[in-house]
Amino acid sequence: MRRNLWQRLYEIVAPYRGLLTLASLTLLALTVLGLVTPVWSAKLIGRALPDKNAHLFIVCILVLVGIQVATSLISFLYSYQMRVLGGRLVFDLRRRMYDHLQRLSLGFYESRSSGEIISRMMNDVNWVTALVTGTALNTLISVFKAIFLLVVLFYDSPRIATVAVLVMPLHFLGYFFFRERISHYAWKSSEKMSQVYGKISEVLGAMKMVKSHSGELRESRALITQLRENYDIGMYSGNLSTIWGHTTGNISYAGQILVMVVCGFQVINDPKVTLEDYIRLMTYVGMLYAPVSELIGVVQQILPAKVGIRRVFEIMDTQPEVEDRPDGIRSALQGNVVFRNVNFAYDQGDQVLKDVSFVANPGEMVAFVGPSGSGKTTIANLIARFYDRNSGDITIDGRDIQEFSLRALRDQMSIVLQETHLFRGTILDNIRYGKPEATLEEIEEAARQANAHEFICTLPDGYRSLIGSSGARLSGGQRQRIAIARALIRNPRILVLDEATSALDTVSETKVQEALVHLMKDRTTFVIAHRLSTIKNANKIVVLQEGHVEQVGTHDELIVQEGLYRELYDPEWAKKRKEERDQRIESLAQAS
Repeated sequence: MRRNLWQRLYEIVAPYRGLLTLASLTLLALTVLGLVTPVWSAKLIGRALPDKNAHLFIVCILVLVGIQVATSLISFLYSYQMRVLGGRLVFDLRRRMYDHLQRLSLGFYESRSSGEIISRMMNDVNWVTALVTGTALNTLISVFKAIFLLVVLFYDSPRIATVAVLVMPLHFLGYFFFRERISHYAWKSSEKMSQVYGKISEVLGAMKMVKSHSGELRESRALITQLRENYDIGMYSGNLSTIWGHTTGNISYAGQILVMVVCGFQVINDPKVTLEDYIRLMTYVGMLYAPVSELIGVVQQILPAKVGIRRVFEIMDTQPEVEDRPDGIRSALQGNVVFRNVNFAYDQGDQVLKDVSFVANPGEMVAFVGPSGSGKTTIANLIARFYDRNSGDITIDGRDIQEFSLRALRDQMSIVLQETHLFRGTILDNIRYGKPEATLEEIEEAARQANAHEFICTLPDGYRSLIGSSGARLSGGQRQRIAIARALIRNPRILVLDEATSALDTVSETKVQEALVHLMKDRTTFVIAHRLSTIKNANKIVVLQEGHVEQVGTHDELIVQEGLYRELYDPEWAKKRKEERDQRIESLAQAS
């Protein structure tokens, strides 16, 4: 059975019960001091001054000053406790959320923008702190104050207490009218803010493209439109809250006027009721309505807070599509990879792979070729278990790939993706990312094999040169070679190169290919390339079209066969074949 929101929230707060209890006691002390103040204020105004009692006057002043000093000291302590509690809650929840995000499968990130995820992790998490450190404690104290004041009022003057209580339910009428509307616009505001974050993240990550297409003004206008929509949502929601708050305030004021009239006539008509009694009772009634108004304010905070917290838990409840096995195989790989009748589709869409079968033996270089969208990169994703197949079998060294520990499997793989990503920092840091414990000698050797050492040495700070965000200070070919060095330093058993040499010039590509020939010895290597010249030496070439395996063989075997591979490799032959097909179609049309 799914736990409700408050159970989940309690689980988050549970480790901090001690600090929360201490803060509650501190706030309770502040509340008690606030309740004592009207008693001495009433004595000062209603008895000491009318009776011209100097001793009582001095005592009242000293007590009120003492209460104020104590209130200031305890308030500082309470504020400190709230900062500590709030800071720890935010730190812990963001850490847990980030750890959880690291465990989610690749499909999760391909279905959401980075801006949306950042918005939930930063903005929405703050609502948890607001709800716990402010709203929850204030609710408890407001309820305590209201109950305490009702007891005091009923003891002091049952008639006045009854009049005050009759007005109290009117405060909550607005809840039923405003609740759904405020919750709806709170969700819309959070969603719109996620879109704003996503837009900013997307544009900043593609600034070179934006500038090259003179798109600065268009992007500014697009963002302004989204900001305006978010502003309008916030204004409408804020107006609803303001109307609700003013309605509550007017009800409180009407209740105080009613009590003032009843209590005033008591003073006038009943000699036993003194001015001190009037001041005390009116102060208590005012204090009674204050926590009621505070409770309304708390409800106004809870409604958007629940939206934010639900958005946080929505992420936390997302389960990885690719499940890891705690007892998974962790042994060293030999690199025998077999696909047998494998089918795969993204999110139950059209089939991307259809009955794909091939065998890759240790030490072999297996290349995948075919038109865009034929399923080449999808095969690489399945080998790395970024996704799991829908049906069929994928085995490594004779064991189902799902029996392996994900960490152990990927630790023995190196993957150079089609889209190169480098982290902000130095070249040294980026190459070492593949092997955190690598020595400088190992890093330099990997760079040499990737044909990157020479250009790195020409930089002012060599391997310690800063490369900017995503390697912005390097050329495309330089970024690609650093990514290759990062993969090589892992000394993998399985190597996946997804267009790994696409950004290299001819000379660099030749040198890297020479290095890869040595590197691929005794390793299973999968190469995806559109430039067929890069895979002529492959032990096996798998030709794909629309998710099917069309042909399998070496370059020499496939180039002499009529088929897709020869069409891809030899444009002139492909042109001739197309003309022949067009002529046959035209002949058939004329014959019919």
